Amino acid sequence: MQANAEVRENVAGIARRITPITPLGWLARPLPVWPVERVLDELARRIVRRNPTLFDRLPLTEAARLRLLPLDLPWQIVIRVAQEGVRVSVLDKQTKSPACDASIEGPLERLVASASGDGDGDAMFFAGDIRVTGDTELILAIRNALDDADVDPAGELAAMTGPFAGMARRLGMMADRIYRNASSGLDLVRADITAPIAARVDAQGREVQRLRTEVERLNRRARRGVGETGS
Repeated sequence: MQANAEVRENVAGIARRITPITPLGWLARPLPVWPVERVLDELARRIVRRNPTLFDRLPLTEAARLRLLPLDLPWQIVIRVAQEGVRVSVLDKQTKSPACDASIEGPLERLVASASGDGDGDAMFFAGDIRVTGDTELILAIRNALDDADVDPAGELAAMTGPFAGMARRLGMMADRIYRNASSGLDLVRADITAPIAARVDAQGREVQRLRTEVERLNRRARRGVGETGS
């Protein structure tokens, strides 16, 4: 039964890796990463400039590195955090990254929600939406700092467009609505795909248990037969 539960969880985990952004991730594979890196690095620096005490409460004796692994994009994002500032690097997932103190893995939308305080990080962790490894104390401290600063990554990103900020915000809101609608539809598709697999796994588990019980019964009969012959 434990094996069946693991199979069901593995199937659900594979299904969760597919999001409305996944096709964009496939298309982005051959593209260079430096434009994304420049945008994210400037976004991080902008957030720190607006919140100069953001990292004052972090338990940092030296620079720390946090790796973000969005499941639906072909990149890994390495954030170097230090008292003097922040630096963001974007690497292809096939590229060996520098040693990091902690990593967070999950769909991009879940990672953004966790960073902006729109989602419950603990709930996402226990639901399997995100996976955390490494220095959890560092991750918790960064999350609390971002919550206290009321950081709005989407708003900051729109503000980076200057005179087009209003249009960028409206486009961002439209993209968010499209994403949520697509995500809801994808949830139904996931359920349609995973439910039959789960039912099949359960049926196989019951059959294995029945066979195991039958084998044990035959073994007991065989042992009794040997005992009777010996006497």
